[in-house]
Amino acid sequence: MINKIIMSFKYYEAFVSSKNKSIPCCNSLNCNLCLGKYYIQVQNEDINLMDILIQDKLQSRMKEIQTKLKINTIDQFLDYHQRKYNYQLIYLFENHTKGKPEQQININLKYKNNGTIDWSNETYFKCIHPEEFKGIISQVTPLQSGAEETTEISFKIPLIKQGEYLTKWRLCCKRNQEEIQFGPTIEIPCTIEESIETFNYLVLQQLKNMEQSVIESLDFSKAPKILEDNKDQKLDINYLFLLLLKQN
Repeated sequence: MINKIIMSFKYYEAFVSSKNKSIPCCNSLNCNLCLGKYYIQVQNEDINLMDILIQDKLQSRMKEIQTKLKINTIDQFLDYHQRKYNYQLIYLFENHTKGKPEQQININLKYKNNGTIDWSNETYFKCIHPEEFKGIISQVTPLQSGAEETTEISFKIPLIKQGEYLTKWRLCCKRNQEEIQFGPTIEIPCTIEESIETFNYLVLQQLKNMEQSVIESLDFSKAPKILEDNKDQKLDINYLFLLLLKQN
């Protein structure tokens, strides 16, 4: 029996980094890519043939690819390696990244679409770390291939405790209802200042997480009004419990 050689994504990565590459395929006489010649010679620009090659040879490796590259589909794999979507960070301006929860943060930067295709209308920066910021998005102007732009990442500080946070952002767009993350990761430190409102909100969350037998008599629908009425003073968990209990 003739053993087929299944092309790995490492072979593919080496292939697309060269203008002209011979890569292993298989030695099956029925193979419609190498025609039994074992190797296939493809120009780097021949995207259609590369797509066929990946679909045919890497389907069985998708679990490994998904784990190592954190992508979900072969389309995303092709985008990743062909660099259809990419950007270059040209300059990150000095930004004021200090504030209290629910204040607005604006981070200015200059970047360039150095990929091979225009970005979709739904293009945005997305925070991927830490957990407290994860999922925050900021829409940006979609750029044509080769275009440069000065833009900003703009978001509202979440209701979290004070401290130093290193936020990490990726540029994303939607293709066929799938999210493509691409380009370098931007790291931006943020300082969250103390806020009485946030302190009281976190105390409320602590109270909600107590045993059900302790808090079953409380009506948490009254909590927003209590927090608003006491926005100028810090509430400890026992006092907040009593305030909620009095509302019943």
